[in-house]
Amino acid sequence: MELTLPELSLSTKQVGSKNSYHLSIEPRKIINFDEIIEDKGYSLIHDGEVQYCFVRDNNRVPEGFEYVIHCDKQLTVNSFDSVKLKEWLKHPNKIHHTPAEVRGSWRNKFHFKEEDTSNEVLGLRIPQISALYAILSHIKVSSQMATVVMPTGTGKTETMLSVLAVERCEKLLVIVPSDALRNQLAEKFITFGLLKAFGILDKDTLNPIVGILKQGVSALNDLFDIIDNSNVIVTTMSIMDGYNSNDLLQIAERFTHVFVDEAHHAKANSWERVLSKFDKAKVVQFTATPFRQDGKALNGKVIFNFSLKMAQDQGYFKPIDFLPIREYDLKKADRVIAQTAVARLRQDIANGHNHILMARCATKSKAEEVFRIYAEFTDLNPILVHSSIRDKKAILNAIINLEHKVIVAVNMLGEGFDLPHLKIAAFHDIRKSLPITLQFAGRFTRSSLDNQLGTASFVANIADVTVEEELSDLYARDANWNSLLAAYSTDATSEEMEFYEFIHEFRDLANSQIPFQNIRFAMSAMVYRNISENSIAYFDRFEQGLQRFKECEYHFSDYNEANQTLVIITADKVNIDWVNYKEIYGLNWRLMVLHYNVEEKLLFIHDSNRDDNFDKLAEAILVAPLHIKKIDVFRVLDGINRLQLQNVGLKEFLSKSIRFTMRSGSDIEEAIADSTLRSTEKSFVSGTGYKEGDKVTIGCSFKGRIWSKRRGNIKNFVTWCEEMSKSLNDESIDPNQVLKATLQPKEVNSLPDNVPIMIDWDEGIYTDYSESHVYLEIDNQSINLSECSINLGNCSNNEILFEIETPSHNVKFKQTIIVEKVDGQAQSRYLITKLSTYQAHFKLKTKRVDLDFYFNDTPPSVWYADGSRLTGNEYTTIEQIMTPYPVEKLIARDWTGVDIGKESQYVEPLIIDSIQYRVINDLKAQDFDIIYDDDGSGEIADVVAIRDEESRIYIQLHHLKYAKDGRISARIDNFYEVCGQAQKSVIWKQKKGSDFFNHLLRRQTKVRLGQSRSRIEKGSVEKLESLMSMANRKPIKFEIFIVQPSLSIDNPPEDTLRLLAVTEKYLKETANIDLNVIVNE
Repeated sequence: MELTLPELSLSTKQVGSKNSYHLSIEPRKIINFDEIIEDKGYSLIHDGEVQYCFVRDNNRVPEGFEYVIHCDKQLTVNSFDSVKLKEWLKHPNKIHHTPAEVRGSWRNKFHFKEEDTSNEVLGLRIPQISALYAILSHIKVSSQMATVVMPTGTGKTETMLSVLAVERCEKLLVIVPSDALRNQLAEKFITFGLLKAFGILDKDTLNPIVGILKQGVSALNDLFDIIDNSNVIVTTMSIMDGYNSNDLLQIAERFTHVFVDEAHHAKANSWERVLSKFDKAKVVQFTATPFRQDGKALNGKVIFNFSLKMAQDQGYFKPIDFLPIREYDLKKADRVIAQTAVARLRQDIANGHNHILMARCATKSKAEEVFRIYAEFTDLNPILVHSSIRDKKAILNAIINLEHKVIVAVNMLGEGFDLPHLKIAAFHDIRKSLPITLQFAGRFTRSSLDNQLGTASFVANIADVTVEEELSDLYARDANWNSLLAAYSTDATSEEMEFYEFIHEFRDLANSQIPFQNIRFAMSAMVYRNISENSIAYFDRFEQGLQRFKECEYHFSDYNEANQTLVIITADKVNIDWVNYKEIYGLNWRLMVLHYNVEEKLLFIHDSNRDDNFDKLAEAILVAPLHIKKIDVFRVLDGINRLQLQNVGLKEFLSKSIRFTMRSGSDIEEAIADSTLRSTEKSFVSGTGYKEGDKVTIGCSFKGRIWSKRRGNIKNFVTWCEEMSKSLNDESIDPNQVLKATLQPKEVNSLPDNVPIMIDWDEGIYTDYSESHVYLEIDNQSINLSECSINLGNCSNNEILFEIETPSHNVKFKQTIIVEKVDGQAQSRYLITKLSTYQAHFKLKTKRVDLDFYFNDTPPSVWYADGSRLTGNEYTTIEQIMTPYPVEKLIARDWTGVDIGKESQYVEPLIIDSIQYRVINDLKAQDFDIIYDDDGSGEIADVVAIRDEESRIYIQLHHLKYAKDGRISARIDNFYEVCGQAQKSVIWKQKKGSDFFNHLLRRQTKVRLGQSRSRIEKGSVEKLESLMSMANRKPIKFEIFIVQPSLSIDNPPEDTLRLLAVTEKYLKETANIDLNVIVNE
């Protein structure tokens, strides 16, 4: 027979308190015996030569026995299975040792024994012994606070215990973020964890006396009594934060060493206040990631960093299966996530794995809603857990006993809740912080109980990813979490070590909903020069220049005085453009970062919304701001050696179909001919070169924006601004040094004596916004830009009349040029006045402005018969001749059997003699993975064909147009619209690749007149999702086809060829896309 004897320990609980200290002398022990000898009031068992006495009455202990145990009833053969062994009453080793005696027993008892799995040798793992050496070295020679980075599951606790034993810490304080972790860690310290079992520490070594602080002690003498009688004190940060500064200083004097576990979870203010009272050399922080989830930087020198990738490579983490679902209807998404997760759970159970599923929610209300879905799976006994749930302790015990297969929890179950069977995570709310994601993943991928447990699985809705950009790959279809998590962890760790000093200077980080250290953005700014003698920037007045700041759904600002930097974060509700349902809305988050260079007196303003006018904001902060724009902004290009212009935005002046062109190439200056330069004005310039030995990217626009492709954090932005400052203020720099041959507009005092032929929106409407985000609101009627046009009216030498034409309204405007005398000098300005009485507004994304205000801020451009152009009061003249499109490049095709007057194949029944039906069937005969019917409102093209190639994704966009009158003719108006469609589709080359595929996935069902069918003519949804997941990393090659069977190849008119040449030029120069034109043979 076998019997488990209780642990031999000495415990003392402080009177009137939950606090105690505990000495474990011997662990529980199993003995073997053959019989039970019963006597009056006690029983005897022999285990070899040792005799154990069991008594029911602890006041009547028989004499002559060394080993006596107190029982709840008489130990007999019949009661053997039910008797409860309470405590040792007598034991040769039941001795009250002092902390000094305990510490003395550790001398020379620790063995630096390494694990050798190949020979089944137990010992310290590689990360544990490596961290141990690093900590011991740091303690001996450094005066700084230390940070040890060890991913969850690599053995932080045993590392702490090893330091305690080797260093023979006199008084150790261990601070944790939660009650659960305090209890778990205290149990480990009481027994020295696995050190004795693994032969790392001799078995006769005394265990430490561990004091457990579960509540604050008002009288310091009572607290000192616990400290003095312990080797180790384990408590939480919240308890330590309850002491005032003077008390903390006295407490700190009692400890020789301080360990902070899960340091990234402690509240920023409490963490900083408490640890500031301790000698920094005493403090060692242990964390899975050195960046905090509350936005505060984690202080301390990183002395050891065992990367997540190393943990995965060495087998401390199990792999992760990512099971993505795509559901745009968020009300349906939770059910689909639950069904997918439960299906995986059932599969794991069927394969013999005793797994548990945890559904993660962000709020209690969401958890209760999600729990109702899981409650339908009654056989899995689902349970709901959150902070205010009743009987939480009993529920957690039931979870530990594996009574529940599904747990619906708010965030996690609490730090320190370590249940290896948690293997399936259902993300009903996706985590929005990289530190939290890494920590969360670690709890599901620990490799303990390998023989009984399988692979971890994560389920998430990738159609609802609203996380920061750096996490986007983690939630993409086919994402390899095992490599991605490691890469992000390694990169972020090195960045954080450089960043925390800067971020520490902000005043109110703890109250920001968005962690500052997770903010990363592309460098860009508008710049204002302070021309006042007063060089101070009054950042506290910024709200005067952002009048809607307090009206936003969310608003936050924080100021870093040492670095003259202000961060502003706002969020406004926005309608979802693909659903007409008021209860579904999004939040448009806006980031603004302002930095003032005191020495150069320059104010830099970064805005994630990319607004172009911050005059009011600058006027609120600076006494006399001057916007640096137009030609002066090009000074930032100075000092860049071997500058190669990769993109040059030029305004073309000949055909009204050309509004804006973008030159590209490895060395654009050599590629731009003199004839081209004479007909252009630089709108923006960007390129790469070398400055002070480093490769740099730079861009600048006529409107005053400066940008770089470089992405970084707030500190990186400040550094970048400092780099730009000196060039912007250097009057000796000639801003015309780049593309000197480009045209310069001249301010005029009167309208040109010329014939205006066309008017168009400012180019920013086409380049800065998606068409779906631009609306005109006229008398409360909302009209998309696709249904609006801007047209010239009757003009004279004194005024330009134009109108905005919509299906229901015509809104008339007048433009004039006014000359005024300022300081005795004549200065001109333009004025645009609305003549109609309609209330008219422009809505650009979430920004809503009066249309006349918009035009006066961003005037339209008027083209004249000679190719010159007027924008506001700036006039540019040109000379250029366009070469017609070569006839030999036209592609002739036989259209027999096709009614060229029919363009679309529609839905059901398909129009089999249409142009689109023929094009789709011709493409099906070619080697494409996807053929997609995108015809209809919101289309990219009428037909999209995609091929997944080894080194790129190849995409053909086919734009079709029927023949007017249904016959072959020389009419140029057969090409106007289709050429415009081809030019418009260039925007998809400039967007992210994932946006392109997301557009197709949203529109996968085609509906017309109550009939519907899939738009995917060849391929599958799964293939589109796979292409989307690789689109932001794999190059995409676009090619555009215009299909117009009305044109005969035998005698194409010159005006049509010239229009095609304009379109080809636009596609090539703005996006480097080749144009193909299919006509009739």
